[in-house]
Amino acid sequence: MPDNLLIPFLITAAGVVLLIIGISRRGRALSFKSVPCRPIASLAGGERQFITGKTHSPAAAPSPVTKTPCVFCHETVERNEEHYSSSGGDSSTDWVLVSDAACGAFFVTDATGTALAAPGAGSLDLVRPETSDADAIQPFGGTPGSLRRTERIIAADALVTVLGTPRSLSEFIQYLRQNAGGISPDFLAELLKMEKGPGAGIPCFFGGGLERIADQRYGDYVSGSESSASSLLWAGAAVTALGACAVLYTLNIFKGGLPE
Repeated sequence: MPDNLLIPFLITAAGVVLLIIGISRRGRALSFKSVPCRPIASLAGGERQFITGKTHSPAAAPSPVTKTPCVFCHETVERNEEHYSSSGGDSSTDWVLVSDAACGAFFVTDATGTALAAPGAGSLDLVRPETSDADAIQPFGGTPGSLRRTERIIAADALVTVLGTPRSLSEFIQYLRQNAGGISPDFLAELLKMEKGPGAGIPCFFGGGLERIADQRYGDYVSGSESSASSLLWAGAAVTALGACAVLYTLNIFKGGLPE
């Protein structure tokens, strides 16, 4: 590929990628409209549905970076490492992942009842931005050997919307036995007590049965997902058109033919 076509081609490719992402998100956003949002007391077992409510947990803890009381935290830890070129002399630094951990489960309560949610990092769809301590450590990007912690959290007493298929508490406890870790011993002890009492019927969203969790009301989340998808589609179309025009201009199509 001629050098003068590289940048126009990359612009066009970037636009196509935005279009593909936008189409995917648009389809997902439209599918949300066909999924009911139900009061927790009216949840249908084995059916895909939304719930909305406030979070609470007997084991809420301060988050690692901002020390915000939270019921769930996804924390990544990275180390700044120095790399040397194979030719010698030149060096650069880069952040390398050291650990990636998601921890927490919590109750979601609305006016009719309570459900349990145990999200994973992949199910988070949060408006609240991730927070890093990198700036506090080193304003200029870190020095070799320094660590950077980044958190994404669901705060205690926060409004959330959950999309998924609820299952029973006994299934969740069996899931925990097969997938150790992720919740505190105090919370697990509370669940074991509930399993033997009136709380045994609580609906639980976990594993593959918890698709998305957002820190917004149901209506705001659905409309926001559709708006975000539309923005990506418009941006993708604009960037693709710009790239295509740049390619045509470079090939002198607008001037009557290819360059000799």
